[in-house]
Amino acid sequence: MVLADTSVWVAHFRRANPVLQSLLANGQVLCHPLIVIELACGTLPAPRERTIGDLKKLQQAVVATTDETLALIERERLHDSGCGAIDMALLASARLTPGARLWTLDKNLDALASRLGVAFDADAHWLPAS
Repeated sequence: MVLADTSVWVAHFRRANPVLQSLLANGQVLCHPLIVIELACGTLPAPRERTIGDLKKLQQAVVATTDETLALIERERLHDSGCGAIDMALLASARLTPGARLWTLDKNLDALASRLGVAFDADAHWLPAS
């Protein structure tokens, strides 16, 4: 299962991403309430309500608590990494969700996800021939 972060969705809304489309078609995409909120703050494909509803219908990642997120930051020394609260919450959720991989276009977050063994490599994802 792949937790696609806000950066992946924004890029997909601008130009369809075949890897994300394949994952969606196969029921392999996780979502998180903070991603939905971040996306709702911006311009979404019309109709907005349907897009938000579709995102909310995706299987949800485990939502890390504040204490779980803080513990991860301290235990793994993730402070001063260039990542903010939402990034850390998504990273913690990916760690708590069995089999989850975090897909992000943010270099700092991707580096942390790689370090913690939860990064998704879209370039290595196999796509069936058209």
